[in-house]
Amino acid sequence: MIEVRNLKVRFGNKVVLDGLNLKVEKGESLVIIGPSGCGKTVFLKTILGLIEPEEGEIIIDGRNIVKCNKNEIFKIRGKMGMVFQSSALFDSLSVWENVGFYLLHHSKLGEKEVKEKVREILKAVKLEGVEDLMPEELSGGMKKRVAIARALISKPEILLYDEPTTGLDPITSKSIMQLMKEIHENFGTTDITVTHDIKLTSFIAERIAVLENGKINETGSFEELMKKSENALIKSFLEMERKNEERNGN
Repeated sequence: MIEVRNLKVRFGNKVVLDGLNLKVEKGESLVIIGPSGCGKTVFLKTILGLIEPEEGEIIIDGRNIVKCNKNEIFKIRGKMGMVFQSSALFDSLSVWENVGFYLLHHSKLGEKEVKEKVREILKAVKLEGVEDLMPEELSGGMKKRVAIARALISKPEILLYDEPTTGLDPITSKSIMQLMKEIHENFGTTDITVTHDIKLTSFIAERIAVLENGKINETGSFEELMKKSENALIKSFLEMERKNEERNGN
């Protein structure tokens, strides 16, 4: 579904991604881990076509978006949904207007039809009866579900998640984890998630990619990478896992 070849992204004198290579299979749930500031979010935005790389190729469903014009990129972007770390809801729009934003502006559907599709997708994320509420009236977990619903409304083939559990309490975080897994299974999406959350990683990752120094240095299942304790980043994940087990009394 996605193949990235020798990707290089630079901001001024700072090279963020430096010859990154990665393949993501259709229907896979891939989690990218890495230290803060290593370029995980930049990578997602580059896949979306929001950041133009200095070098390399990004092939999505057979098309190299680096060589596409803006109209072509927009069409390819229609196959993708993005869930931002802060949810990024429009404060001045109601829940239904936020979720239905894509259809309202990029389809020929009328308001009544869009509202019906919004109700259906809100039901899919287990959030009903909130269509007319404003974002300020929602809890953090509800905002995240609305953001996921907005990403799903166009029936994307690819879902991108940027730190989806950051800032949520443990119970809400667990419910979002479960929702992400259900959506992946029920909608058959190809998912790329960037996170620091070890519980989320172990729960949803079919494969993990370790991003360090602008490159993907390791890939494998959660179990495979946990055995490679010589990697400093993986060591830190192991330490977090140990502390979580101690905290839970295991």
